[in-house]
Amino acid sequence: MFRSLRPSRARLAVLSTTAVVAGLVVPTLSATAAAAADRPAIAPLPANLEAIRAQEATALYGSPEIRPIDQRKTAIISMGDSEMSGEGVGNYEPGTHTDSVPNWCDRSIDQAIHRTGIPSDVQYNIACSGGEPKDLVYGSGYTQWNELNQGENLAIKARNTHLKLVWVIAGANGAGNIEFGPVATDCAERRLLFEGTCYQDYTDVWATRVGGSQQDVTNALLSIKQTMTNAGYLDSDYQLVLQSYPSPVSPDVEDNPNFPGWYSGGCVLYLADLAFARNKAVPMFEKGLRAAAAAVPGVRYLDDSRLFQGYEVCMDSTSVRGLYIETGILIDSSGNLNENAARQSFHPNYQGHTMFAACITAFYNSTGQTGTCIAPNSTGQTVLLPGLMEFKELYNTGTGNCLDANGYNSRVGTDLNPYGCHGGRNQGYWYDTDRQTINIELSQDRCLTASSVGNGQYVELGDCTGAATQKFVFSGQQIKSASNTNLCLGYDSPFLGLWAPRLQLQTCSSNNKQKWTFRTRNYANPVGYGHDDFIGSDVY
Repeated sequence: MFRSLRPSRARLAVLSTTAVVAGLVVPTLSATAAAAADRPAIAPLPANLEAIRAQEATALYGSPEIRPIDQRKTAIISMGDSEMSGEGVGNYEPGTHTDSVPNWCDRSIDQAIHRTGIPSDVQYNIACSGGEPKDLVYGSGYTQWNELNQGENLAIKARNTHLKLVWVIAGANGAGNIEFGPVATDCAERRLLFEGTCYQDYTDVWATRVGGSQQDVTNALLSIKQTMTNAGYLDSDYQLVLQSYPSPVSPDVEDNPNFPGWYSGGCVLYLADLAFARNKAVPMFEKGLRAAAAAVPGVRYLDDSRLFQGYEVCMDSTSVRGLYIETGILIDSSGNLNENAARQSFHPNYQGHTMFAACITAFYNSTGQTGTCIAPNSTGQTVLLPGLMEFKELYNTGTGNCLDANGYNSRVGTDLNPYGCHGGRNQGYWYDTDRQTINIELSQDRCLTASSVGNGQYVELGDCTGAATQKFVFSGQQIKSASNTNLCLGYDSPFLGLWAPRLQLQTCSSNNKQKWTFRTRNYANPVGYGHDDFIGSDVY
């Protein structure tokens, strides 16, 4: 995700179809052959790029000519920044993790594009750590290290192979954008040096930064589409997918019974800054990327922003590498502090790219324009949901309020009380119809959980596991335990109103406090996107 985590010097298929005729399977024309007459002409490349293309074609086929698209090897390609390149996984391609050239693209041989289930003859990973959206724009003049511009590299690959998938993760880097790298560096250094939180310096400018990223990613996607058209492609020849970034951190790390410690686990950020990242920074960025994809016709959008929730840094089974100082390169050849020593920090690890690979495979094989990938119930197994998740509020008739996670928290054991409806993420819920769980918007890894399945048992937030105490069914205005449909969700009646009513399982009755409306939220200014109202009371 990040350009690098830098210690400062002073502060450390298109597939052929078949038709069944009279019981016989008869091959029909491939989609590419049928559309040959309508295919755009292949624009010539500049001499320097043509020389590279011819050389690569010779390596692929033994001769340099451009072949008809249905006579080429099939390929899939990934583009973007460090989130995509495989930084943090290790096992880097020779020459992409070194000062000697220099080249710090950090392309891992174990990156997701090499491990999908999408049939292809060739897999290309041209993403580069620190990549900005402009690096994906053909002819922009922007390059990294000793590399080709990614857009120009794409143009070469598109002429030599039949690219079936162009997979993009971009937008985290660049002036005027969100600049996750410098932000993460600042926040980590403040925690290491006990200088106080950083979120207050970024929360009010985050919307502007997201707007910059959104515009630049839109421009990059438009350029990629034009590059493919100039290479002779129809829209039906390939898929162009933009993927969002998963949240790498969580303020719930201390819930992990095997919490490794702040330094051992590499999660050295203040809890308030972790809350800012998960509750505000990543969700707002995701909405900007969603808008960028929607602005370019034909682009498919895969939302992975919740994919690592429950698997963040310092969780029991993490999909992210935490703060990591590569001691072997701490000092560069000039004897100075090497700014690349910590660049692998807060990026998806091998498990993270395993999840990426599973998600993109499922999405490629699906038909919707949008999709969401999650890993429910702490199983590590990914699930593709059609479309984009909608979180709704649970309005209680008896209290005239919404179900609210107390203190804007998602820690295990957080009370669930009635509170004025405001559209905040601590009042957003999603019902998983397949697993019968009610997940809170703050974290895909937190579900409504009863102490046990019995009358009078309190219901709080808990780790999603799929246990019987987390399974519910909607029945009219009531929400019943799936394990005992004689029990319904309702509120207790505190003695003399000395404390807020708490959610509990109760014997089903006509009590208004057991009547719920699961409704769409409609708020111009929902709580959770202001200066600090995204922060739970336990994170200071």
